[in-house]
Amino acid sequence: MSVWSELAEWIGRRSLAVKRIIGMPLVGEVHHRFLMEPPRLPDNRFGKTTKMPTILEIYISEDHQWPLDIGSKVKQIYFKDYPPIVFNVCFSCARPSWYGVGDYGNPLSHWFNVFFGFYEIDVPKSRWKRPFGFESAEGFEPCFDDLFRIAKSDWNYFSNNIYGVPDEACAACDGVSMSGVEAKMVNPSVMIGDRQFVECRLDHPKVVSGYVSGQDGKRLLNNNGVFSPIWRTVFGRPKPSPDFPMSFVPTEMRMQIVETYYEEYDEDLGEDAFKTLIAGGSINLGYTGNIDNGAFLKAQMDAVICSMAKQPFGKKKTGKAAMWKTQRNSTS
Repeated sequence: MSVWSELAEWIGRRSLAVKRIIGMPLVGEVHHRFLMEPPRLPDNRFGKTTKMPTILEIYISEDHQWPLDIGSKVKQIYFKDYPPIVFNVCFSCARPSWYGVGDYGNPLSHWFNVFFGFYEIDVPKSRWKRPFGFESAEGFEPCFDDLFRIAKSDWNYFSNNIYGVPDEACAACDGVSMSGVEAKMVNPSVMIGDRQFVECRLDHPKVVSGYVSGQDGKRLLNNNGVFSPIWRTVFGRPKPSPDFPMSFVPTEMRMQIVETYYEEYDEDLGEDAFKTLIAGGSINLGYTGNIDNGAFLKAQMDAVICSMAKQPFGKKKTGKAAMWKTQRNSTS
């Protein structure tokens, strides 16, 4: 385990109670940690990444969440008839340049509209009756409709609407029909530590981007107050290209994940909950450059699974230096 992972675990264990007592807004948890070691790509051939160790928490419910009220908007668009959802995420993306421009907003880059990382999605057992992302609590059959809706929520609103993409541009990609979207089981059993995951993917979900061309008069807005400039600092500002005259150009993505779930009392929900752990990566299927997109996605998946294997996603370790084994039979 790295020094950072040891430090994050030590702080996480001792500070989680403080976090709960003072009610730190927007700070969430992934498997009892609000600090995690972010996934890092195994080499630099795909570029350097950001390192965001804190967990962002968003309530997808009708209740307003101060100071970032994006969850109630997503509730109305994607989860109107669903019980509440607690969304937690820790992610990595392309590292911006020293002057603040990032490949996340560069349509010529393999990083365009791409991020990868960890999620925990908590739902109340009494009202959901099944874990988020699964068809039932009796097995490991993925619910692709759940995964599709949360992917659209994440790209269109938790990432790009906060980044500054206008509501009308996001709304153009709001459709919840999975027509044209390919859902695939990649591996029904992936063992990470002593916990079983299922690996699956979605191809061709259409989502908005944060790209601004500088040619059509459109611009980014501060949709969410101070958070929009913060998001642009994290992701980097867009990089205009004369070959792409349209701002907020939609992209078709591939999202590949491993997921599992457990059951536990949840203090945010105030009742027993299903807790779905998700880790995964993404690629822009429209990218036509020299980088091997398949190798890029594999590097992301290897990174998140390696990082999960170093962190407490299974049963407790027998010693602080114990290493977990990861068995993953397919990466196709």
